[in-house]
Amino acid sequence: MMAAILMAIALQTAAQTYRPLLTFSAHPELRRVTTRVDVGLLAGGRGTKDYWFRKTVQPDGGEIAETLWADTLSCPGGRSVLEELAALEGPRPHVYGLDGRDDIVMMADGVTYRLDAQSAPLFGNGRITLRTNRGTPLARWVEAALSSLAGCWKQEPPKRVS
Repeated sequence: MMAAILMAIALQTAAQTYRPLLTFSAHPELRRVTTRVDVGLLAGGRGTKDYWFRKTVQPDGGEIAETLWADTLSCPGGRSVLEELAALEGPRPHVYGLDGRDDIVMMADGVTYRLDAQSAPLFGNGRITLRTNRGTPLARWVEAALSSLAGCWKQEPPKRVS
């Protein structure tokens, strides 16, 4: 019993020390559950960097129901997920009526996809937040990322190298 308590404390402490560089999530409006993936640096140095992934599943207004881990060392698809993110087509601002379009589209049963990350160097040292619905480049990337990582999740966090 004591070993189980100590293991739970160790896992919670490890989860608290892993600081994410970026986060992406999917929140189906009718399911009312958010799947969130935090990504951070696992190993650094002059060569190839490796990354950890922490997936949490949380019902609206409830406690986190599940926390799982993956990394680019043991998951072959992890690095390609991040490479595809770096190449993601960004949205362009729309000014209502300026381009002759006066339509406003509303969805009640969609999926809210979200990305919080540092901006590319071209845009300065800042953070970006993208929030969108189905049928967008971000939505396709989040779904593909979750699919690519699906077989990689483990109960234990990876060991930090740096």
